[in-house]
Amino acid sequence: MGSEVPLRVMVVDDDKPACAATTGMLESLGYRADCETDSLSALKVFSENPGEFDLAIIEPMLSNLMGLDLAVRFRHIRPGFPVLIYAGYADESIIGRIEAEGLGLVAFKPFKTNELAAAIRDRLSGSEQRPVLH
Repeated sequence: MGSEVPLRVMVVDDDKPACAATTGMLESLGYRADCETDSLSALKVFSENPGEFDLAIIEPMLSNLMGLDLAVRFRHIRPGFPVLIYAGYADESIIGRIEAEGLGLVAFKPFKTNELAAAIRDRLSGSEQRPVLH
């Protein structure tokens, strides 16, 4: 990456091992990654410094504040902010809400590092295509 500042990604997942694994993958790809295991804490961190992050990767099924609601709040704070929803499972109601909110792509766990890299590239390129199920 040379002298470029690495992109900063916030991962929000209340499953600590999954959050740590995703953060590790991101770091191996050259990103700066922050793991937040509490959605309200993630909202506080983001709202205090919304310009510090380039992307958020959010699990939709979180305690306290659901992941899709968190993603919507991030976008109210910073319109157009890129969010990648990643889930172990998403039924049609979740997929429908993702589409209705314009949240874009979904990555399904477990995934490989190269699959995560491709999903991030698609999301950062502004792709709003229908989520692709694995």
